[in-house]
Amino acid sequence: MVKKVISKLSWNPSSISKVNLDRKNMFRLAMEHSGIGMALIGPDGNWLKVNQAICDIVGYTASELVNLDFQTITHPDDLQDDLALLKQLLAGEIQTYNLDKRYFHKNGQLIWAKLTVSLVRDDDQQPLYFISQIQDITAQKKASDELSLANEEMEAFSYRLTHDLCSPLSSMEYVMEMAAKYIEDGDLPNALKTLRVTQAGITKLSELVEGVLDVSKIKLQEEQNLPVDVPVVVYKALEALSYMQNFSRLDIETRFDYIGSINTKPQKFIQIIDNFISNAIKYQDTSKPNSFVRISTYRTDDDFVLEVRDNGLGVDEIYRGKLFTMFERFHPEASFGTGLGLYMVKKSADILGGTLTYSAPAVGKGSIFRLTLPESAVRFS
Repeated sequence: MVKKVISKLSWNPSSISKVNLDRKNMFRLAMEHSGIGMALIGPDGNWLKVNQAICDIVGYTASELVNLDFQTITHPDDLQDDLALLKQLLAGEIQTYNLDKRYFHKNGQLIWAKLTVSLVRDDDQQPLYFISQIQDITAQKKASDELSLANEEMEAFSYRLTHDLCSPLSSMEYVMEMAAKYIEDGDLPNALKTLRVTQAGITKLSELVEGVLDVSKIKLQEEQNLPVDVPVVVYKALEALSYMQNFSRLDIETRFDYIGSINTKPQKFIQIIDNFISNAIKYQDTSKPNSFVRISTYRTDDDFVLEVRDNGLGVDEIYRGKLFTMFERFHPEASFGTGLGLYMVKKSADILGGTLTYSAPAVGKGSIFRLTLPESAVRFS
């Protein structure tokens, strides 16, 4: 019975002869139909033969690639490592090598790839060509980098949060003991003063906890892209923030060169506008007779830009590199904050596929915040 099964599964030599494939044809078919990029590269670095998968990865046609060498489309920072390993391969010191490296796509974008290279020699052991296998790992690399960044942020977040919570709590414990002692001694004025200090501390802690929850909400909250009427959102934000201190002394101007809707995630877009405007209100330079806020929208090429400009306290150049990091406060004397506002704005902008920039006016103090959303991230209407 076993022999019968083996007989049924065995190859028939006559059927193999009908296929009539030699080794070269088999390799050619395997290369052409491979799901990963494969190429034959000469010892001089020129592409000799490439499959469709590698053309899809780098964006060039086969005829375009064979007129290039691999050095041309390799990121210069990765080239020396690649060449050093090739020399070892040619010297017979290694049989194959693996390397994560970057290629330039035909459109200019960087592509991360996992490269595996081996060398084919002739009967006299002279090098004929390299066999290169290339897998696009751009998405995996991006995910890995984002995870590493998230872990770093989480560590910093945990440390700063622990510090900012524990220190005030310890102080409040002492202050409450003092308040109890004042009450026992019948010193009600000092007891009341001490309790008010405690109340202020609790308010700050409450703001910090709310800020932490807002950070979590931004990262976890799923939103669909919906039409957002930009001028309406701006006017609603101004109305909601009109209760803030010193709002009435502001000269507010809006200029909408682009009037219309954009398709984006509404809550995250609104959060960015609210933060830009509220910062302009909070960090006014009250020593000036007049404070202003200019809110504008416009298109540059295919990008949408929201700009909020003011003549307030601004941010000194030495601090601008930390502007969008967590727990950074630049004007604590003007307004207490959690140091999470601009960090949350940056996270929202990243989710929207946009970029944030900060600059100072050419003359005088102030701030210019810009949110830029490319056409790929929004649809205009």
